[in-house]
Amino acid sequence: QYDDLPWIEGSYNPIPPHYYGLSYTTFQVDHYDGFIPATSGNQSAMAFGGSGNITIPDSPPHGTFDLKSFSYACIAGIPQPECAISIWGFRTWGRAKTLHTTITFPRIDPGHIIEDFKMNKTEFGREWSGLKSLGFAIARKDDGGDMYGGLMLDDVKYVVNSGK
Repeated sequence: QYDDLPWIEGSYNPIPPHYYGLSYTTFQVDHYDGFIPATSGNQSAMAFGGSGNITIPDSPPHGTFDLKSFSYACIAGIPQPECAISIWGFRTWGRAKTLHTTITFPRIDPGHIIEDFKMNKTEFGREWSGLKSLGFAIARKDDGGDMYGGLMLDDVKYVVNSGK
């Protein structure tokens, strides 16, 4: 999904504001380095440090987005413990203004060929609609400790709803 964006080795490669209708905070473009490939092309969105936000701009007013799915991976090297990815959705209407779920990326053990490591995919139901923003954070699944790595996303599927 992010293959249309520039990437320069050794540089900070931010995802531009309003990229296909959304803005990314702390995520940047990352290029395949031989570890876990992106699900489409050679580039993905990476939040080094494991936390980041995706938001819809305030203009037009009342704009929202409906989250459908994305591919994901925790990137902390080998070996790597199971990674818990917390996801928060924020909206301005409905009973549940804050949504939360946690998904897991499996542990990575030595002894596998590098091609064994792949991104996982998750889908979201209609309750993840009318969003103003998403927040992400990663932690070790076993004890909640720091992962010292990054959160990799690709093929983020969503629908942007215009303000009324």
